[in-house]
Amino acid sequence: MRSPATYRSNRIRRIDDILASLLRQKRWRNGLLYARIYQDWPQIVGKEISSHATPAHFSRGRLDIACDHDVWRAELQFLKPELLARLTEALGEGVVKDIWLK
Repeated sequence: MRSPATYRSNRIRRIDDILASLLRQKRWRNGLLYARIYQDWPQIVGKEISSHATPAHFSRGRLDIACDHDVWRAELQFLKPELLARLTEALGEGVVKDIWLK
């Protein structure tokens, strides 16, 4: 029978391996991507848009954006392709696939 010290030493894993394993899990990755979108929002879309629209939810490649007025929602609907391009540039290809405006 193995001693407890031997058993524990076989189970020791490097912290970077543990974190990499967690980040490969979709639920962690989506949460981290949303946090990055939320944090970098003013740099991604610009100061004026960020003062009237906020990322509200991110799931399965869809970013929901809450607008403070219907006029801004209409404006962002028109700018949707540009917003998707900016998000792709900031986050990588295929991260944000669609935008829903609220």
